[in-house]
Amino acid sequence: MAKKKEWEAILEAYRTRLVKVAEKQQLTLSLIRTILSGVDVSGEVNKSFVGIWESIIENKRKEGRAGTAESYTCALKSFRKILGEVEGFSVNKEVIEKWNDGMKKGVWQNCKLVGKIADATRGIYLRTCRVVWKECVKQGFLANVEYPFSNKDHSLISIPRGKQRKQSYLNVQEMTELYNVFIEKRYPVTWSPFYIEKAHLSLGLFLVQYLCNGFNMADAARLQYNSTYWKEGGKAFEFMCKKTAARSADNSVVVVPIIPPLQKILDEIAASPTKGGYVFPFIFNGVENEEERRRLSGLENSNVRDRLQRICKEVLHWEKIVTGTWARHSFATNLKLAGVEEEYIAESMGHSHGNDVTAGYMDKYPLEIRFRNNMKLLAIEEPKEQIDIDSLSQEQMKELLRRFLK
Repeated sequence: MAKKKEWEAILEAYRTRLVKVAEKQQLTLSLIRTILSGVDVSGEVNKSFVGIWESIIENKRKEGRAGTAESYTCALKSFRKILGEVEGFSVNKEVIEKWNDGMKKGVWQNCKLVGKIADATRGIYLRTCRVVWKECVKQGFLANVEYPFSNKDHSLISIPRGKQRKQSYLNVQEMTELYNVFIEKRYPVTWSPFYIEKAHLSLGLFLVQYLCNGFNMADAARLQYNSTYWKEGGKAFEFMCKKTAARSADNSVVVVPIIPPLQKILDEIAASPTKGGYVFPFIFNGVENEEERRRLSGLENSNVRDRLQRICKEVLHWEKIVTGTWARHSFATNLKLAGVEEEYIAESMGHSHGNDVTAGYMDKYPLEIRFRNNMKLLAIEEPKEQIDIDSLSQEQMKELLRRFLK
């Protein structure tokens, strides 16, 4: 009787798992075998925890998200290095805990301690695993297995949070000093002409990132003189924020007003405007492969960081370790401190929500408002318009009066 009850419990657990999967997919003998015994192949689809992980990686690559695919691949390598080959869906809280512990302390293999990584990377890998877990549940697997992640329940696995980077920004005055270095070409005479040229280009790119709503190097490399640029008479860029486009394809359109300081930088380092042409073609240099593009944008980021730090130290005598990501933090922080509404800041950084996004953005924030807001990013006075009153026609006088009254 004891054995009978034990078998009945096993069969009931199997039945429950099959019912959950049947709610999502049509049951077949091979699929049932996968669910109950860990046999990991059904047709051409790898039906296992690791197999679903690999399919997510492949989908990321097809979507052109090479960076994300690489991150997911590194996480899977860590998972396999510490746990070995995990068959089927033999994954639960204890398995994830063993992996997490291995990432924190390392594991001994062939008399060597391997697998130990930094907490920031461990957090990235655990978040990747969480995505895979949720996809397995979505497909009907792991439905009755305890969810292993929580930052509130201490009995579950806590995912390390990234470091707060609130102090990683330059204020308006500091950004203005960098801008003046660019405009005045104020570089040490001890630098070679070749290095000065490269440093000038990198400083310009950093300032462009800041003035273009804090976009990253991948967005800078893809920026084009598209229809919006020509429709607005060269006064605005429009692009899809690459980082958020895959998550919300309709909510990542960003409009950038080309304020006068930005135009001065473009005049020096950007390509001449041509319809559909890239603004900074030298970053990708004609390469179309996404893996190679990712490498090139990373290389450009590295160049900007290294040269910018020399400028900060040797020209401005700052002790700050400035990197390209500071452009994004500085854009958001400085506009917020200037009293600009947070909805505008979020929208400008590709974080807004809605349906007809581009039309909605241009209606809610016309270029006049965008120019006024983004001019607060630098401490530069707008040139005053010189008006020859004696030469104005009657209609021009009326228009001038309307502007003053407004």
